[in-house]
Amino acid sequence: MVHYTASRMLYLRSKFQGTQVMREQSISLPMAILININIMMGSGIFLNTVLLAKGAGAVGFMSYLLVGSMLLPLVLTIAKLIEMHPSGGFYSYMSKEMNPFFGFITTWGYFTGKLASATIMIHTCVDTLQQLIPSLSIVHPFVIDFIILGTFIALNMLHIRTGSMIQAMFTTCKAIPILFAILAGLFLFSGANFTQPHLLWSGIPLILPITIYATMGFESACSISSKIHNAKRNAPLAILISYAINLTILMSYQFLFYGALGSSLSECATYRDMFPGLLGALIPEDPVLAAKIGGLFNIAIASSILGGSYGIIFSNVWNLYTLAQHKHVILPNLLTKFNRFSIPFICILVEGAICLLYLILSGGVQVTLQQLGALGVVFTYTMSALALINAKRKNPGISIPFWIPILGFINCLILITACINGLLKSGPTGLYGFIFLFGLGTLMYWYTARSTNAISE
Repeated sequence: MVHYTASRMLYLRSKFQGTQVMREQSISLPMAILININIMMGSGIFLNTVLLAKGAGAVGFMSYLLVGSMLLPLVLTIAKLIEMHPSGGFYSYMSKEMNPFFGFITTWGYFTGKLASATIMIHTCVDTLQQLIPSLSIVHPFVIDFIILGTFIALNMLHIRTGSMIQAMFTTCKAIPILFAILAGLFLFSGANFTQPHLLWSGIPLILPITIYATMGFESACSISSKIHNAKRNAPLAILISYAINLTILMSYQFLFYGALGSSLSECATYRDMFPGLLGALIPEDPVLAAKIGGLFNIAIASSILGGSYGIIFSNVWNLYTLAQHKHVILPNLLTKFNRFSIPFICILVEGAICLLYLILSGGVQVTLQQLGALGVVFTYTMSALALINAKRKNPGISIPFWIPILGFINCLILITACINGLLKSGPTGLYGFIFLFGLGTLMYWYTARSTNAISE
């Protein structure tokens, strides 16, 4: 009896410790929402403020509502897929609902495309800081890029909970200027800024392409779904809640910023002039102080852009890890090794190498990397919509109307057309880069598939 009791106590203790370890290595629902918001709300909300005001005046905020409505079927589609396959990510959706090749190429396209976005975020931040802090301009921007990227790689080697706390820090830096703009907008709001001369409805179609970039990223929870506690319930909730929060903030921020400054916002040369202008309206008696505080807000904006880059590197690593688990990449055993913090450290080093390659080959050209990243993400959206259409066809009992993934697929075709058109107008380099990466991934898939079959025979 004593022996049985002791054994039972040891069993319960080991089970409790195992549960504790699992919880320490998992991400809660609030933290998953925070990570998603940090990635979604990267540089777009700030970079677009002046551009939307110039293009559509007081109704610039409506572009977020239009794009948000257009993307909603995709949001619901991906939320349903993650509910059906809570621990698999994009690879699981496609391989189970279509076939392993589609699972690979979708995940590979997303993994490489997202790193293009992370790279340009770092370079944009460095460019901003060098203009705000003249002493930094004596250093070549690539040197600072390398230092920041190296720091991010090192930080991502730490425990997943540590990474979550870093995410919270970056989100706080991002929240300060946004919250200030909303509160100042409420204080300075003038209905005269929404009269007829300010309502440039004809500009809405022209600003939709730049609005799209600020509303993407809701799918980031898919990359870390296997790390989210109770993923079947919490991962879809993280997508839906973070999307709703992000869209509400984007619209409120743009609406109130214009409500406070009116046409003065349209007259700003760049986004770096908008916070000094807002502070100048709040404290017109001290323009020097307004300019200094505005500069601090711009530094906070730069750090928030970095937060989006860190969040991508933090979550995206698990996409490569998943491909290595299924032996679809070279050196899979090496890529699936964990460090003492249960992090696939070689995958993180590969992320860093790809970011460096992007930076060197593009020379830091923003448009090319931005559109390459967008095309990779939109390709993933398209394949995800096809996966749910196929799943619904095979099992009509899935609890989502058939028209939602179909509408999502149609919207994806529109987005892909816009991305390719933008790439061709800005130069074919980005499109060639996407085709090269797509082709490289395809060759790697078939090479590893043949090697695996040869071993099994």
